[in-house]
Amino acid sequence: MINVSDDRAHNAVIVEFKGDVHAAEAKRVLTELGKVLPEHEKGLKVLVDFTSVETIDIEVEDEIKKAMRLFNAQGVSEILRVLPDPAMDIAFDIMSRENYARDMKMRTFRTRADASRALA
Repeated sequence: MINVSDDRAHNAVIVEFKGDVHAAEAKRVLTELGKVLPEHEKGLKVLVDFTSVETIDIEVEDEIKKAMRLFNAQGVSEILRVLPDPAMDIAFDIMSRENYARDMKMRTFRTRADASRALA
């Protein structure tokens, strides 16, 4: 499951990956993101949380890359990633270098609480 929520108080969009994440749902969520992002002010932040993922289809990687390019194109100023497993850092660092502008600010956290504090 993937949930997208709007945090207007912090000029942020929150994307949560939970349970079993399938490619078809990831494609649907990308469409939702395209509708939500333009409604925000300059300086938009995106918090992406992988804390509760149990399984994730390999095809979801392509959708994550598309979302990264969308964030970049929409002028997102900062990405806050919650990656509880340090082994995930390498893959996301590589994808980030390929899909974000060099000046994109990115921060990685191990817990949602730490990321939420940084967002505030």
